[in-house]
Amino acid sequence: MDWKSNIVCQLKDHKHQWNVYDEIIKHYNRLSDNNVALQIQCVKLENDVNHLRLANAGLEKASEVSQGLANINSKLTVANEEVVMHLREKGELAREVLRLNHALTEANEKLTKGEIQLQQYKDESILLTSKIEKSEYEVNELVHINQVLRDEFLAVQNQLEQLQIEYNRIKPCCLELEQELEKERRISIQRENELMECKKVQLEMLNAEVERYNKRPQQRNGVDTMDGDIVLISTDKNFSDPHTTDRRNSNNSSTINFDTMPSSFDESMRQERRNTATGGGNFFSSFKRMFGTGGANITSDRLYRTSTLYVSSSIPTHEVYHWDCTDLEVYTMLFQPSGSILATGCSDKMVHLWEIPSVGQPYKYCSLHGSHGAINALDFDNEGARLLAGCSGEKAYIWSYSDYRVLRDTFTGHKGLIYTCKFISGTKLVTGSADRLIKVWDLQNRQCTRTLFAGSKCHDLVVTDATGTIISGHFNKKICIWDAFTDKCRTELQYDALITSLYYNAEKHQLLACFRDDTLKLIDLRQNNVIYSFSHDDFQVSTDTNKAVLSPDGRYACAGSQDGSLFIWNTTNGICEKVFNKKHTTMVTSVAWHPEGRYVASCEKHRRVILWSD
Repeated sequence: MDWKSNIVCQLKDHKHQWNVYDEIIKHYNRLSDNNVALQIQCVKLENDVNHLRLANAGLEKASEVSQGLANINSKLTVANEEVVMHLREKGELAREVLRLNHALTEANEKLTKGEIQLQQYKDESILLTSKIEKSEYEVNELVHINQVLRDEFLAVQNQLEQLQIEYNRIKPCCLELEQELEKERRISIQRENELMECKKVQLEMLNAEVERYNKRPQQRNGVDTMDGDIVLISTDKNFSDPHTTDRRNSNNSSTINFDTMPSSFDESMRQERRNTATGGGNFFSSFKRMFGTGGANITSDRLYRTSTLYVSSSIPTHEVYHWDCTDLEVYTMLFQPSGSILATGCSDKMVHLWEIPSVGQPYKYCSLHGSHGAINALDFDNEGARLLAGCSGEKAYIWSYSDYRVLRDTFTGHKGLIYTCKFISGTKLVTGSADRLIKVWDLQNRQCTRTLFAGSKCHDLVVTDATGTIISGHFNKKICIWDAFTDKCRTELQYDALITSLYYNAEKHQLLACFRDDTLKLIDLRQNNVIYSFSHDDFQVSTDTNKAVLSPDGRYACAGSQDGSLFIWNTTNGICEKVFNKKHTTMVTSVAWHPEGRYVASCEKHRRVILWSD
């Protein structure tokens, strides 16, 4: 900024010089006016002198006239001296004016140069400002990329730690199995060598017996003997030459025995190797069953989702009840599969359960304690006896509220707040977190059995079938369909805005996705295309985890807005059927449809829950 200060100082100096010039010019003009007045006075005096001279030509010798003339002449002399003095001053002022004009011209030239330089500096400043803005944008982009890479690195590091833990867990088993394998291999080699020696000895003995039999043939009553060791009975009853027949039989018998021995030896060896190989195969099969993936992960447990056989749902028309469920904020809500309980997750680190009677005002059934963070997600098991909750404290909890409302299990492993959680079966559950990981947990061992690296924050997920196929919605504007056997993303759907929630209709194989660009999309999972896109001029998605739901029969979609309104669309034609304008005082964070289609529940961020019905 030094050049700007220099220019400002130069401009101030120029202004001061202009003020000095103005004072000099005013003084010069004043002197010019006095000079003109004196010249006029001199002319008048000369006229008076001439007049007196003409009038008093005869009286020049008079003393009085002479004295007056002398006075007039003295006055004239004084006036001439003053005129000369004023003329000198005028000359000096003219020279000063010329000098000042020259200085002013130089100052104007400097000022022009300064203005030109100032304009150049301004252009350079604008160029530098644009470069600075561009550099700041690039720095912000690099910071964002760095943050993404850092988060991905942390996620990969987390996954590596999980793999290292798994490796350390199975390493002793592998070493033990390797030792057993080496032991079995040595035993197999030893047995094979012993079997070879045994077969070799048997072959030598049999060859010796055959040689002895061929050297000493005997015949007795159609019976051939050889040292009483081997007896061969002829089966040919009609023969004419006993000696020829016996010799032929003996030779045939010896030939048959000799030819079949190597075959019998090979068969024995092959059978032994088959037995050994069979044992080894069973060993490796058990090894694969212990450490393999894929089919070994298939569970016989049925999927813990509610049935798709529902009565027809209707559009709610009015508010039935409303109440404040906490003193703080409400983030999520869900009906129990039976529909008699409504669960609300709040920022007070508790889950409040509300009894929904067929007649009368809903009332609080109980409150579930034990969480270390605000409740962000809820899910019931199929029987409605257990409640799963994901919280901001990087943990998931399971309560069994039918069993004295106790906290049964805690699942720790994420390094970011948990946005969503779902039961997969009676023995498995899945959680999605801000740490870009999706984890599958075994309820019996209370351990993480699978970790899926999503690469972006998981805002919501659904489970579609009993094999554990997971569909997840993410901050990076993608919907991922995960293979249940390979732990890889089978299908990836890219959209124009981040996904805030997902809701699955198993009967129609349709997925409702809520997007941050103030739209809902109904997706056909059989073809992975969008059937309808729902929007409204007044509909605004309130948060990055705003929940939208389908009715139990899949005919309607419902979501809450930023201004406290509730919107219901028809999924068969894409038309907005109903709008409850600003019935809530603050933004609507979550909605839930009753399993029997009788009610719709909505909650706002500021405590209030409203129950709607037709």
